Amino acid sequence: MAVLQMAREKRSCPRASETQQNNSEKKGKVDGESAARDKRAITVTVDPEVLECDVCFGPLTPPLYQCMRRGHITCSTCVAEMGQECQWCRAPEATTTRCRAMEHFLAALAVPCSFNHKGCAAMVPYGEREAHEAACAHSPCYCPIRGCSSSPYSGVSLVEHLERKHPEIGRTRVDRATLSPLSMCHGEPARLVYLAGDDRDRAVFLLAVDRSEAPRGWSLWMVRLKAEEEEEEDKGELRYKIMVAANGGVLSLVGETESVGRLTAPYRASSFLFVPGAMLDAPPEAEGLLVFVELK
Repeated sequence: MAVLQMAREKRSCPRASETQQNNSEKKGKVDGESAARDKRAITVTVDPEVLECDVCFGPLTPPLYQCMRRGHITCSTCVAEMGQECQWCRAPEATTTRCRAMEHFLAALAVPCSFNHKGCAAMVPYGEREAHEAACAHSPCYCPIRGCSSSPYSGVSLVEHLERKHPEIGRTRVDRATLSPLSMCHGEPARLVYLAGDDRDRAVFLLAVDRSEAPRGWSLWMVRLKAEEEEEEDKGELRYKIMVAANGGVLSLVGETESVGRLTAPYRASSFLFVPGAMLDAPPEAEGLLVFVELK
């Protein structure tokens, strides 16, 4: 009886090998969970100077090079311009070598957009920060209309800004390859011109009128307002013609339209049509300014 009881107890107890296997499985499971936890993204604070080139003090851009003497980090631009010698040590033995550890660190580094206080919640790779901020919808943009009280603005496209914030700007729809008259009222700084056509050919232009006192006259220029989602190859080529009839003849300007999207600096027209006040039969203050526009 005692023998049978001992046998039952022996069968019911786990073997040493089974115990070790179970312990190993539990340990492996715990280690796996720990490794999974360790691979989660973490938030750290880094001194910005650590991410700057020791020579030009600009942002580090791969490939990166490190001084073999004292560890100075140099960006690829400085190495290409100044050679392999460390510009801090200035010694023949202080040559630089590729610093792949820092490159891997930067590749894994994500930073907040500089315009997060404006509403951008994006976390972008460190090396792509400048490109992101150049196209960020929350970056400050400038309005081409002189005296705009909302400039700089952010959060909307230029077309949306003009349509929402400038009710004094008129709207005109024109057909392609047709000389269309536009009567610009006194005090009207610009006109939004919509090109008729299907959805792909539809385009929006801005005809601006800037008044000057010395010399007295009016400067007219036209740009195409590029949509935010518009690709470079989709915008097509369109030419414009601006004409103003004056008492001394007809003044005109012909050229290829410049596409304007987000203006990160005040806009300066590359070409414009200047209409001297002396050439008009009546000043625009009295009758407005009659302008003919053609798009093709």
